[in-house]
Amino acid sequence: MFGRSACLKAKTRLSVILISIVLVACGSVGSGTLSTSTTVSTTTTLAPQQTHVTFPVPYLPTNFNPNTPDGDSLTTREIMTNVWPSAFYQNAKYQTVLNSNFLNSAELVSTNPQEVIYQINPDATWSDGTPITAADFIYNWEAQVGDPKYVDVGGASYLANTTIGYSDIQSVAGSNNGKTVTVIFNKLFSEWESLFNPLVPAHIAKQVGWSFGFAEASPLVEVSGGAYQISTVVPGKEIELTRNTKYWGRRATIAKIVFLVDPNPSDYPAQFGNGTLNLVQSPSTDLLFSGLRGAAGVHSQLAPSLTTEELLFNLSHGPLGDLKVRQAIATAIDRKAITAAAIGSYDPTAVPAGNNIYSPGAPQYQNDGTKYVTSDPGAAEAILTSDGYVRSVTGIMTKNGQPLELTISVDSANQQLLYIEELITEELSAVGIVVNAVNYSLNTLEASVLLTGAFDMAIVAQAGSPNATYHVDHYLSGSKGSRNNYTTYSNPQADALIAKASTELDPATSAKIYNQLDQLLWKDLPSIPLYSVPDVIAYNMGYNFIGTSTSSSTIFWNSSTWSFISPRTSSLKDTLKS
Repeated sequence: MFGRSACLKAKTRLSVILISIVLVACGSVGSGTLSTSTTVSTTTTLAPQQTHVTFPVPYLPTNFNPNTPDGDSLTTREIMTNVWPSAFYQNAKYQTVLNSNFLNSAELVSTNPQEVIYQINPDATWSDGTPITAADFIYNWEAQVGDPKYVDVGGASYLANTTIGYSDIQSVAGSNNGKTVTVIFNKLFSEWESLFNPLVPAHIAKQVGWSFGFAEASPLVEVSGGAYQISTVVPGKEIELTRNTKYWGRRATIAKIVFLVDPNPSDYPAQFGNGTLNLVQSPSTDLLFSGLRGAAGVHSQLAPSLTTEELLFNLSHGPLGDLKVRQAIATAIDRKAITAAAIGSYDPTAVPAGNNIYSPGAPQYQNDGTKYVTSDPGAAEAILTSDGYVRSVTGIMTKNGQPLELTISVDSANQQLLYIEELITEELSAVGIVVNAVNYSLNTLEASVLLTGAFDMAIVAQAGSPNATYHVDHYLSGSKGSRNNYTTYSNPQADALIAKASTELDPATSAKIYNQLDQLLWKDLPSIPLYSVPDVIAYNMGYNFIGTSTSSSTIFWNSSTWSFISPRTSSLKDTLKS
Protein backbone atom coordinates (compact mmCIF):
# COMPACT_ATOMS: atom_id res chain seq x y z
CA MET A 1 0.00 0.00 0.00
CA PHE A 2 2.70 2.41 -0.99
CA GLY A 3 2.68 5.90 -2.44
CA ARG A 4 0.55 7.63 0.10
CA SER A 5 3.28 8.44 2.59
CA ALA A 6 1.75 10.09 5.62
CA CYS A 7 2.48 10.14 9.29
CA LEU A 8 0.34 10.32 12.36
CA LYS A 9 1.01 11.38 15.92
CA ALA A 10 0.64 9.16 18.99
CA LYS A 11 -0.46 9.26 22.55
CA THR A 12 0.00 12.91 23.37
CA ARG A 13 1.24 13.75 19.92
CA LEU A 14 -0.69 15.03 16.93
CA SER A 15 -0.87 14.11 13.27
CA VAL A 16 0.32 15.97 10.20
CA ILE A 17 -1.28 14.24 7.25
CA LEU A 18 -4.79 13.55 6.06
CA ILE A 19 -6.01 10.11 5.11
CA SER A 20 -8.87 8.62 3.18
CA ILE A 21 -12.44 8.31 4.41
CA VAL A 22 -15.91 8.40 2.91
CA LEU A 23 -18.67 10.81 3.79
CA VAL A 24 -22.13 9.61 4.76
CA ALA A 25 -25.10 11.39 6.25
CA CYS A 26 -24.20 13.76 9.05
CA GLY A 27 -24.67 12.12 12.41
CA SER A 28 -24.61 8.58 10.99
CA VAL A 29 -21.35 7.03 12.01
CA GLY A 30 -21.79 3.60 10.48
CA SER A 31 -21.24 0.16 11.93
CA GLY A 32 -17.47 0.66 12.07
CA THR A 33 -17.58 3.69 14.33
CA LEU A 34 -15.49 3.39 17.48
CA SER A 35 -17.00 6.28 19.40
CA THR A 36 -18.88 9.52 18.94
CA SER A 37 -19.09 12.74 20.88
CA THR A 38 -21.03 15.86 20.12
CA THR A 39 -21.00 19.23 21.85
CA VAL A 40 -23.66 21.66 20.73
CA SER A 41 -23.95 25.35 21.44
CA THR A 42 -26.86 27.08 19.76
CA THR A 43 -25.30 30.45 20.52
CA THR A 44 -21.93 29.75 18.94
CA THR A 45 -21.23 31.93 15.94
CA LEU A 46 -19.84 29.83 13.12
CA ALA A 47 -17.29 31.73 11.09
CA PRO A 48 -17.90 31.57 8.28
CA GLN A 49 -21.50 30.31 8.27
CA GLN A 50 -23.11 28.54 5.35
CA THR A 51 -20.89 30.05 2.68
CA HIS A 52 -17.90 27.76 2.63
CA VAL A 53 -15.87 24.91 4.12
CA THR A 54 -12.24 25.42 5.16
CA PHE A 55 -10.17 22.26 5.35
CA PRO A 56 -6.49 21.96 6.43
CA VAL A 57 -3.92 20.18 4.26
CA PRO A 58 -0.21 19.60 5.00
CA TYR A 59 0.95 21.22 1.75
CA LEU A 60 -0.30 22.22 -1.67
CA PRO A 61 0.27 19.96 -4.67
CA THR A 62 3.21 20.46 -6.99
CA ASN A 63 1.36 18.60 -9.74
CA PHE A 64 -2.43 18.65 -10.03
CA ASN A 65 -2.66 15.54 -12.20
CA PRO A 66 -3.09 12.71 -9.65
CA ASN A 67 -2.52 10.12 -12.38
CA THR A 68 1.18 11.05 -12.56
CA PRO A 69 3.95 10.04 -10.13
CA ASP A 70 4.44 13.64 -9.01
CA GLY A 71 0.71 14.19 -8.53
CA ASP A 72 -0.05 10.97 -6.71
CA SER A 73 -0.89 12.32 -3.27
CA LEU A 74 -3.97 12.40 -1.10
CA THR A 75 -4.01 16.19 -1.06
CA THR A 76 -4.04 16.32 -4.86
CA ARG A 77 -6.93 13.85 -5.03
CA GLU A 78 -8.86 15.70 -2.33
CA ILE A 79 -8.69 18.84 -4.43
CA MET A 80 -9.11 17.43 -7.91
CA THR A 81 -12.00 15.08 -7.10
CA ASN A 82 -14.04 18.30 -6.90
CA VAL A 83 -12.74 19.50 -10.25
CA TRP A 84 -12.26 16.58 -12.64
CA PRO A 85 -14.90 13.86 -13.17
CA SER A 86 -14.43 10.15 -12.52
CA ALA A 87 -16.40 7.29 -14.01
CA PHE A 88 -17.10 5.64 -10.65
CA TYR A 89 -16.69 6.27 -6.93
CA GLN A 90 -17.00 4.12 -3.81
CA ASN A 91 -19.81 4.62 -1.33
CA ALA A 92 -19.93 3.93 2.39
CA LYS A 93 -20.84 0.26 1.84
CA TYR A 94 -17.71 -0.47 -0.21
CA GLN A 95 -19.83 -0.49 -3.33
CA THR A 96 -18.49 0.94 -6.56
CA VAL A 97 -21.11 3.39 -7.79
CA LEU A 98 -21.55 5.01 -11.18
CA ASN A 99 -20.99 8.77 -11.27
CA SER A 100 -24.43 9.42 -12.69
CA ASN A 101 -23.82 13.15 -13.03
CA PHE A 102 -21.08 12.37 -15.53
CA LEU A 103 -22.20 9.10 -17.15
CA ASN A 104 -25.67 7.91 -18.04
CA SER A 105 -24.37 4.33 -17.95
CA ALA A 106 -21.25 2.15 -17.99
CA GLU A 107 -21.88 -1.49 -18.77
CA LEU A 108 -19.83 -4.64 -19.21
CA VAL A 109 -21.48 -5.96 -22.36
CA SER A 110 -19.12 -8.81 -23.24
CA THR A 111 -16.41 -10.96 -21.65
CA ASN A 112 -15.01 -12.52 -24.83
CA PRO A 113 -13.41 -10.16 -25.45
CA GLN A 114 -14.15 -7.97 -22.44
CA GLU A 115 -16.04 -4.91 -23.70
CA VAL A 116 -17.31 -1.95 -21.72
CA ILE A 117 -19.56 0.78 -23.14
CA TYR A 118 -19.77 4.19 -21.47
CA GLN A 119 -22.59 6.62 -22.26
CA ILE A 120 -21.47 10.18 -21.42
CA ASN A 121 -24.09 12.66 -20.28
CA PRO A 122 -24.93 14.68 -23.42
CA ASP A 123 -24.58 17.90 -21.41
CA ALA A 124 -21.17 17.04 -19.94
CA THR A 125 -18.85 19.92 -20.81
CA TRP A 126 -15.53 21.26 -19.57
CA SER A 127 -15.77 24.69 -17.97
CA ASP A 128 -14.15 26.34 -21.01
CA GLY A 129 -17.04 25.13 -23.18
CA THR A 130 -15.32 22.10 -24.71
CA PRO A 131 -17.59 19.02 -24.68
CA ILE A 132 -16.40 16.01 -22.66
CA THR A 133 -16.25 13.20 -25.20
CA ALA A 134 -14.62 9.93 -26.13
CA ALA A 135 -11.55 11.98 -27.08
CA ASP A 136 -10.89 12.47 -23.37
CA PHE A 137 -11.16 8.74 -22.69
CA ILE A 138 -8.90 7.92 -25.62
CA TYR A 139 -6.25 10.40 -24.50
CA ASN A 140 -6.33 9.22 -20.88
CA TRP A 141 -5.87 5.65 -22.04
CA GLU A 142 -2.96 6.52 -24.32
CA ALA A 143 -1.23 8.45 -21.53
CA GLN A 144 -1.50 5.51 -19.11
CA VAL A 145 -1.21 2.45 -21.33
CA GLY A 146 2.59 2.35 -21.20
CA ASP A 147 2.99 1.98 -24.96
CA PRO A 148 6.03 3.96 -26.20
CA LYS A 149 4.29 4.80 -29.47
CA TYR A 150 2.20 7.32 -27.54
CA VAL A 151 4.22 10.35 -26.46
CA ASP A 152 3.68 13.50 -24.46
CA VAL A 153 4.28 17.09 -25.56
CA GLY A 154 7.71 17.45 -27.13
CA GLY A 155 8.02 13.73 -27.79
CA ALA A 156 8.66 12.87 -24.13
CA SER A 157 7.40 9.61 -22.67
CA TYR A 158 4.19 9.76 -20.66
CA LEU A 159 4.77 9.43 -16.92
CA ALA A 160 1.81 7.53 -15.50
CA ASN A 161 1.31 6.65 -11.88
CA THR A 162 0.27 3.16 -12.96
CA THR A 163 -0.45 1.30 -16.18
CA ILE A 164 -2.45 -1.45 -14.48
CA GLY A 165 -5.75 -1.95 -16.28
CA TYR A 166 -4.92 0.54 -19.00
CA SER A 167 -2.25 -1.78 -20.39
CA ASP A 168 -4.94 -4.47 -20.69
CA ILE A 169 -7.02 -2.31 -23.05
CA GLN A 170 -6.80 -3.07 -26.75
CA SER A 171 -8.74 -0.07 -28.03
CA VAL A 172 -10.87 2.90 -27.03
CA ALA A 173 -13.24 4.30 -29.64
CA GLY A 174 -15.98 6.92 -29.79
CA SER A 175 -19.33 7.14 -31.54
CA ASN A 176 -22.60 9.05 -31.22
CA ASN A 177 -20.80 12.40 -31.63
CA GLY A 178 -18.24 11.28 -29.07
CA LYS A 179 -20.78 10.67 -26.33
CA THR A 180 -20.52 6.86 -26.54
CA VAL A 181 -17.19 5.26 -25.59
CA THR A 182 -16.42 1.64 -26.40
CA VAL A 183 -13.48 0.06 -24.56
CA ILE A 184 -12.26 -3.36 -25.68
CA PHE A 185 -9.72 -5.23 -23.57
CA ASN A 186 -7.04 -7.58 -24.86
CA LYS A 187 -7.46 -9.70 -21.71
CA LEU A 188 -9.86 -9.77 -18.78
CA PHE A 189 -9.39 -7.03 -16.18
CA SER A 190 -11.45 -7.46 -13.02
CA GLU A 191 -11.46 -3.94 -11.59
CA TRP A 192 -12.32 -2.08 -14.78
CA GLU A 193 -14.54 0.29 -12.77
CA SER A 194 -11.40 1.77 -11.16
CA LEU A 195 -10.24 3.18 -14.52
CA PHE A 196 -10.64 6.78 -15.74
CA ASN A 197 -10.39 8.12 -12.21
CA PRO A 198 -10.15 11.04 -12.60
CA LEU A 199 -10.46 12.04 -16.25
CA VAL A 200 -7.86 14.60 -17.35
CA PRO A 201 -9.05 17.17 -19.97
CA ALA A 202 -7.43 15.96 -23.19
CA HIS A 203 -7.62 19.24 -25.10
CA ILE A 204 -5.63 20.99 -22.35
CA ALA A 205 -3.15 18.18 -21.70
CA LYS A 206 -2.29 17.97 -25.39
CA GLN A 207 -1.17 21.60 -25.18
CA VAL A 208 0.58 21.78 -21.81
CA GLY A 209 1.63 18.15 -21.36
CA TRP A 210 0.32 15.27 -19.30
CA SER A 211 3.33 14.70 -17.06
CA PHE A 212 4.22 18.24 -15.98
CA GLY A 213 1.70 20.55 -17.60
CA PHE A 214 -0.52 20.68 -14.53
CA ALA A 215 2.18 21.85 -12.13
CA GLU A 216 0.58 25.26 -11.68
CA ALA A 217 -2.97 25.67 -10.45
CA SER A 218 -4.99 27.76 -12.87
CA PRO A 219 -8.61 27.69 -14.04
CA LEU A 220 -7.20 28.04 -17.57
CA VAL A 221 -5.26 24.80 -17.19
CA GLU A 222 -7.19 22.73 -14.67
CA VAL A 223 -10.46 23.39 -16.46
CA SER A 224 -13.34 21.91 -14.53
CA GLY A 225 -15.58 18.99 -15.36
CA GLY A 226 -17.04 18.83 -11.87
CA ALA A 227 -19.17 20.81 -9.46
CA TYR A 228 -16.28 23.07 -8.40
CA GLN A 229 -13.46 24.90 -10.14
CA ILE A 230 -10.17 26.36 -8.97
CA SER A 231 -10.70 30.10 -8.49
CA THR A 232 -7.91 31.43 -6.28
CA VAL A 233 -4.43 30.19 -5.46
CA VAL A 234 -2.14 31.70 -2.85
CA PRO A 235 1.15 29.76 -3.31
CA GLY A 236 2.17 27.90 -0.21
CA LYS A 237 -0.95 29.04 1.67
CA GLU A 238 -4.29 28.06 0.18
CA ILE A 239 -6.36 27.02 -2.80
CA GLU A 240 -9.94 28.16 -3.14
CA LEU A 241 -12.58 26.27 -5.08
CA THR A 242 -15.86 27.90 -6.04
CA ARG A 243 -18.90 26.59 -7.87
CA ASN A 244 -18.35 25.72 -11.51
CA THR A 245 -20.94 27.97 -13.14
CA LYS A 246 -20.79 25.85 -16.32
CA TYR A 247 -21.51 22.61 -14.50
CA TRP A 248 -24.39 20.70 -16.11
CA GLY A 249 -25.28 18.71 -12.99
CA ARG A 250 -26.78 19.65 -9.66
CA ARG A 251 -25.46 22.97 -8.40
CA ALA A 252 -23.21 22.60 -5.35
CA THR A 253 -24.91 23.79 -2.18
CA ILE A 254 -21.74 25.00 -0.45
CA ALA A 255 -20.41 27.96 -2.43
CA LYS A 256 -16.73 27.61 -1.63
CA ILE A 257 -14.18 25.04 -0.44
CA VAL A 258 -10.86 26.36 0.87
CA PHE A 259 -7.83 24.09 1.25
CA LEU A 260 -5.68 25.82 3.83
CA VAL A 261 -2.06 24.82 4.39
CA ASP A 262 -1.75 23.95 8.06
CA PRO A 263 0.46 20.98 8.98
CA ASN A 264 -0.06 21.45 12.72
CA PRO A 265 -3.04 19.47 14.01
CA SER A 266 -2.33 20.70 17.52
CA ASP A 267 -3.83 24.00 16.33
CA TYR A 268 -7.08 22.50 15.06
CA PRO A 269 -9.24 22.75 18.21
CA ALA A 270 -8.35 26.42 18.70
CA GLN A 271 -8.89 27.15 15.01
CA PHE A 272 -12.41 25.81 15.24
CA GLY A 273 -12.98 28.30 17.99
CA ASN A 274 -11.78 31.31 15.99
CA GLY A 275 -13.42 30.20 12.72
CA THR A 276 -10.21 29.51 10.79
CA LEU A 277 -11.33 25.91 10.17
CA ASN A 278 -14.73 24.27 10.09
CA LEU A 279 -13.88 20.78 8.81
CA VAL A 280 -11.02 18.50 9.84
CA GLN A 281 -10.24 14.91 8.97
CA SER A 282 -7.01 13.53 10.37
CA PRO A 283 -5.35 10.47 11.84
CA SER A 284 -6.53 10.50 15.42
CA THR A 285 -4.56 10.90 18.63
CA ASP A 286 -5.89 11.05 22.15
CA LEU A 287 -5.20 14.77 22.50
CA LEU A 288 -6.53 15.67 19.07
CA PHE A 289 -9.73 13.72 19.55
CA SER A 290 -10.30 14.99 23.08
CA GLY A 291 -9.56 18.57 22.00
CA LEU A 292 -12.01 18.44 19.11
CA ARG A 293 -14.57 16.59 21.21
CA GLY A 294 -14.52 19.39 23.74
CA ALA A 295 -14.89 22.22 21.21
CA ALA A 296 -18.22 24.07 21.44
CA GLY A 297 -20.52 23.73 18.46
CA VAL A 298 -18.41 20.93 16.96
CA HIS A 299 -19.46 17.43 15.95
CA SER A 300 -16.60 14.93 16.29
CA GLN A 301 -16.38 11.21 15.81
CA LEU A 302 -13.82 8.46 15.60
CA ALA A 303 -13.92 5.73 12.97
CA PRO A 304 -11.65 3.05 11.50
CA SER A 305 -9.85 3.77 8.26
CA LEU A 306 -8.18 1.88 5.45
CA THR A 307 -4.84 3.49 6.20
CA THR A 308 -2.08 1.44 7.80
CA GLU A 309 1.26 2.51 9.26
CA GLU A 310 3.94 0.29 7.76
CA LEU A 311 7.64 -0.28 8.30
CA LEU A 312 9.23 -0.29 4.84
CA PHE A 313 12.53 -2.00 4.01
CA ASN A 314 14.78 -0.87 1.18
CA LEU A 315 15.76 -4.23 -0.27
CA SER A 316 18.45 -2.58 -2.39
CA HIS A 317 20.37 -1.36 0.66
CA GLY A 318 23.05 -3.66 2.04
CA PRO A 319 21.88 -5.98 4.84
CA LEU A 320 18.17 -5.49 4.12
CA GLY A 321 18.53 -7.40 0.87
CA ASP A 322 19.02 -10.44 3.11
CA LEU A 323 15.70 -12.10 3.96
CA LYS A 324 17.03 -13.44 7.26
CA VAL A 325 17.87 -9.91 8.42
CA ARG A 326 14.29 -8.84 7.65
CA GLN A 327 12.96 -11.94 9.43
CA ALA A 328 15.07 -11.11 12.48
CA ILE A 329 13.72 -7.55 12.54
CA ALA A 330 10.13 -8.78 12.21
CA THR A 331 10.74 -11.23 15.06
CA ALA A 332 12.41 -8.64 17.30
CA ILE A 333 9.79 -5.89 17.12
CA ASP A 334 6.61 -6.08 19.19
CA ARG A 335 3.75 -5.06 16.91
CA LYS A 336 1.22 -5.58 19.70
CA ALA A 337 3.05 -3.18 22.01
CA ILE A 338 3.58 -0.70 19.18
CA THR A 339 -0.14 -0.72 18.40
CA ALA A 340 -1.07 -0.21 22.04
CA ALA A 341 1.43 2.65 22.39
CA ALA A 342 0.21 4.34 19.23
CA ILE A 343 -3.56 4.16 19.51
CA GLY A 344 -4.45 2.07 22.56
CA SER A 345 -5.25 5.08 24.72
CA TYR A 346 -8.38 5.85 22.69
CA ASP A 347 -8.92 2.53 20.90
CA PRO A 348 -8.22 -0.19 23.48
CA THR A 349 -9.54 -2.89 21.12
CA ALA A 350 -6.92 -2.14 18.44
CA VAL A 351 -4.77 -5.03 17.24
CA PRO A 352 -1.84 -5.11 14.82
CA ALA A 353 -2.69 -5.03 11.12
CA GLY A 354 -2.35 -8.43 9.50
CA ASN A 355 -2.57 -7.85 5.76
CA ASN A 356 -0.46 -6.03 3.16
CA ILE A 357 -3.23 -5.83 0.57
CA TYR A 358 -6.39 -5.18 2.55
CA SER A 359 -6.73 -2.99 5.64
CA PRO A 360 -8.70 -4.32 8.65
CA GLY A 361 -11.74 -2.27 7.62
CA ALA A 362 -12.06 -3.96 4.24
CA PRO A 363 -14.43 -6.93 3.83
CA GLN A 364 -11.72 -8.93 2.00
CA TYR A 365 -9.32 -8.64 4.95
CA GLN A 366 -7.79 -11.72 6.54
CA ASN A 367 -5.07 -11.75 9.19
CA ASP A 368 -1.96 -13.39 7.73
CA GLY A 369 0.52 -11.74 10.09
CA THR A 370 0.01 -13.93 13.15
CA LYS A 371 3.65 -15.12 13.06
CA TYR A 372 4.92 -11.64 13.92
CA VAL A 373 2.89 -10.15 16.76
CA THR A 374 5.02 -9.95 19.91
CA SER A 375 8.78 -9.66 20.33
CA ASP A 376 11.00 -12.75 20.65
CA PRO A 377 14.60 -11.45 21.04
CA GLY A 378 16.04 -14.93 21.46
CA ALA A 379 14.49 -16.19 18.23
CA ALA A 380 15.56 -13.02 16.40
CA GLU A 381 19.15 -13.42 17.55
CA ALA A 382 19.09 -17.11 16.54
CA ILE A 383 18.00 -16.13 13.00
CA LEU A 384 20.95 -13.74 12.72
CA THR A 385 23.36 -16.33 14.12
CA SER A 386 22.18 -18.87 11.54
CA ASP A 387 22.93 -16.25 8.90
CA GLY A 388 26.57 -15.91 9.94
CA TYR A 389 26.27 -13.00 12.37
CA VAL A 390 28.12 -13.01 15.68
CA ARG A 391 27.97 -10.73 18.70
CA SER A 392 31.00 -8.47 19.02
CA VAL A 393 32.46 -7.52 22.39
CA THR A 394 30.34 -4.37 22.19
CA GLY A 395 27.19 -6.44 21.79
CA ILE A 396 26.68 -5.50 18.13
CA MET A 397 25.93 -8.16 15.55
CA THR A 398 28.67 -8.36 12.92
CA LYS A 399 29.21 -10.40 9.78
CA ASN A 400 32.58 -10.60 8.06
CA GLY A 401 33.71 -7.83 10.35
CA GLN A 402 30.87 -5.49 9.33
CA PRO A 403 28.42 -4.28 12.00
CA LEU A 404 24.71 -4.69 11.37
CA GLU A 405 23.88 -0.99 11.33
CA LEU A 406 20.80 0.55 9.73
CA THR A 407 18.99 3.87 9.48
CA ILE A 408 15.30 4.51 10.08
CA SER A 409 13.36 7.52 8.82
CA VAL A 410 10.01 9.12 9.72
CA ASP A 411 8.41 12.51 9.37
CA SER A 412 10.39 14.71 11.76
CA ALA A 413 7.28 16.67 12.74
CA ASN A 414 5.26 13.59 13.64
CA GLN A 415 5.67 13.01 17.35
CA GLN A 416 3.81 9.71 17.34
CA LEU A 417 6.03 8.16 14.73
CA LEU A 418 9.10 9.54 16.48
CA TYR A 419 7.93 7.66 19.54
CA ILE A 420 7.31 4.44 17.59
CA GLU A 421 10.73 4.90 15.99
CA GLU A 422 12.27 4.94 19.46
CA LEU A 423 10.48 1.73 20.43
CA ILE A 424 11.70 -0.08 17.31
CA THR A 425 15.23 1.22 17.80
CA GLU A 426 15.27 -0.13 21.38
CA GLU A 427 13.83 -3.50 20.35
CA LEU A 428 16.40 -3.98 17.61
CA SER A 429 19.24 -2.82 19.85
CA ALA A 430 18.35 -5.66 22.21
CA VAL A 431 19.31 -8.18 19.52
CA GLY A 432 22.47 -6.36 18.45
CA ILE A 433 21.14 -4.33 15.53
CA VAL A 434 22.27 -0.69 15.58
CA VAL A 435 19.61 1.70 14.29
CA ASN A 436 20.25 5.39 13.66
CA ALA A 437 17.34 7.79 13.22
CA VAL A 438 17.61 10.03 10.14
CA ASN A 439 14.37 11.97 9.89
CA TYR A 440 13.00 14.47 7.39
CA SER A 441 10.05 16.75 6.80
CA LEU A 442 7.07 14.93 5.37
CA ASN A 443 7.44 16.54 1.97
CA THR A 444 11.18 15.72 1.77
CA LEU A 445 10.62 12.17 2.94
CA GLU A 446 7.81 11.59 0.47
CA ALA A 447 9.05 13.44 -2.60
CA SER A 448 12.77 12.86 -2.32
CA VAL A 449 14.11 10.35 0.20
CA LEU A 450 11.75 7.46 -0.51
CA LEU A 451 11.64 8.15 -4.22
CA THR A 452 15.42 8.11 -4.59
CA GLY A 453 15.90 5.15 -2.29
CA ALA A 454 18.02 7.12 0.18
CA PHE A 455 16.84 5.13 3.21
CA ASP A 456 17.19 1.76 4.91
CA MET A 457 13.93 1.62 6.86
CA ALA A 458 11.04 4.08 6.98
CA ILE A 459 7.67 4.24 8.71
CA VAL A 460 4.94 5.68 6.50
CA ALA A 461 1.16 5.60 6.37
CA GLN A 462 -0.18 3.68 3.40
CA ALA A 463 -3.73 4.49 2.30
CA GLY A 464 -5.58 1.36 1.27
CA SER A 465 -8.68 0.61 -0.74
CA PRO A 466 -11.18 -2.21 -1.18
CA ASN A 467 -9.88 -2.25 -4.77
CA ALA A 468 -6.57 -4.09 -4.66
CA THR A 469 -5.65 -2.58 -8.03
CA TYR A 470 -5.28 0.68 -6.13
CA HIS A 471 -1.94 -0.41 -4.70
CA VAL A 472 -0.78 -3.90 -5.78
CA ASP A 473 1.60 -2.37 -8.31
CA HIS A 474 3.71 -1.51 -5.27
CA TYR A 475 4.77 -5.16 -5.34
CA LEU A 476 5.29 -5.50 -9.09
CA SER A 477 8.81 -6.11 -10.34
CA GLY A 478 8.26 -3.61 -13.12
CA SER A 479 7.62 -0.88 -10.55
CA LYS A 480 10.74 -1.44 -8.46
CA GLY A 481 12.55 1.73 -7.51
CA SER A 482 9.57 3.92 -8.44
CA ARG A 483 7.13 5.84 -6.30
CA ASN A 484 4.94 2.76 -6.49
CA ASN A 485 7.62 0.41 -5.16
CA TYR A 486 9.90 2.17 -2.71
CA THR A 487 11.13 -1.16 -1.31
CA THR A 488 12.37 -2.34 -4.78
CA TYR A 489 10.65 -5.67 -4.07
CA SER A 490 10.69 -8.10 -6.99
CA ASN A 491 9.35 -11.64 -7.11
CA PRO A 492 8.04 -13.38 -10.26
CA GLN A 493 5.59 -15.33 -8.10
CA ALA A 494 4.08 -12.09 -6.83
CA ASP A 495 3.89 -10.76 -10.39
CA ALA A 496 2.04 -13.91 -11.46
CA LEU A 497 -0.48 -13.68 -8.61
CA ILE A 498 -1.18 -10.03 -9.40
CA ALA A 499 -1.65 -10.85 -13.07
CA LYS A 500 -3.96 -13.76 -12.24
CA ALA A 501 -6.07 -11.79 -9.78
CA SER A 502 -6.47 -8.90 -12.17
CA THR A 503 -8.11 -11.16 -14.78
CA GLU A 504 -10.73 -12.61 -12.40
CA LEU A 505 -14.03 -10.86 -12.93
CA ASP A 506 -15.52 -12.57 -9.86
CA PRO A 507 -14.61 -10.32 -6.89
CA ALA A 508 -14.49 -13.22 -4.40
CA THR A 509 -12.07 -15.18 -6.54
CA SER A 510 -9.92 -12.12 -7.13
CA ALA A 511 -9.78 -11.38 -3.38
CA LYS A 512 -8.77 -14.97 -2.65
CA ILE A 513 -5.81 -14.65 -5.00
CA TYR A 514 -4.80 -11.28 -3.57
CA ASN A 515 -4.79 -12.85 -0.11
CA GLN A 516 -2.47 -15.53 -1.47
CA LEU A 517 -0.25 -12.64 -2.52
CA ASP A 518 -0.42 -11.29 1.03
CA GLN A 519 0.73 -14.63 2.43
CA LEU A 520 3.70 -14.48 0.07
CA LEU A 521 4.50 -10.95 1.21
CA TRP A 522 4.56 -12.07 4.84
CA LYS A 523 7.18 -14.63 3.79
CA ASP A 524 9.26 -12.17 1.76
CA LEU A 525 8.80 -9.20 4.13
CA PRO A 526 9.41 -6.19 1.86
CA SER A 527 7.47 -4.30 4.53
CA ILE A 528 5.69 -4.94 7.82
CA PRO A 529 2.17 -3.60 8.48
CA LEU A 530 2.05 -2.16 12.00
CA TYR A 531 -1.46 -0.89 12.80
CA SER A 532 -4.52 0.62 11.19
CA VAL A 533 -4.96 4.29 12.00
CA PRO A 534 -8.36 5.48 13.26
CA ASP A 535 -9.65 8.71 11.79
CA VAL A 536 -11.10 11.64 13.63
CA ILE A 537 -13.43 13.90 11.70
CA ALA A 538 -14.82 17.10 13.12
CA TYR A 539 -17.00 19.84 11.69
CA ASN A 540 -19.14 22.70 12.91
CA MET A 541 -22.66 21.69 13.81
CA GLY A 542 -25.09 22.49 11.05
CA TYR A 543 -23.14 20.99 8.16
CA ASN A 544 -25.05 18.10 6.60
CA PHE A 545 -23.87 14.95 4.85
CA ILE A 546 -20.46 15.05 6.50
CA GLY A 547 -19.76 11.80 8.30
CA THR A 548 -17.38 8.88 8.19
CA SER A 549 -16.88 5.42 6.89
CA THR A 550 -13.78 3.84 5.47
CA SER A 551 -13.95 3.11 1.78
CA SER A 552 -13.33 6.15 -0.40
CA SER A 553 -10.02 7.43 -1.67
CA THR A 554 -11.07 10.98 -0.77
CA ILE A 555 -13.32 12.66 1.75
CA PHE A 556 -14.73 15.00 -0.92
CA TRP A 557 -16.37 12.47 -3.23
CA ASN A 558 -19.87 13.87 -2.54
CA SER A 559 -18.96 17.42 -1.50
CA SER A 560 -21.43 18.94 -3.95
CA THR A 561 -24.27 17.55 -1.81
CA TRP A 562 -23.05 19.06 1.46
CA SER A 563 -25.32 21.69 2.97
CA PHE A 564 -25.67 23.86 6.03
CA ILE A 565 -28.54 24.52 8.43
CA SER A 566 -27.66 27.05 11.10
CA PRO A 567 -27.89 25.69 14.67
CA ARG A 568 -29.31 29.10 15.65
CA THR A 569 -32.55 28.33 13.83
CA SER A 570 -32.78 24.62 14.53
CA SER A 571 -33.50 22.81 17.74
CA LEU A 572 -30.95 20.66 19.47
CA LYS A 573 -32.97 17.58 18.57
CA ASP A 574 -33.11 18.51 14.89
CA THR A 575 -29.42 19.37 14.83
CA LEU A 576 -28.46 15.99 16.24
CA LYS A 577 -30.61 14.32 13.59
CA SER A 578 -29.01 16.28 10.73
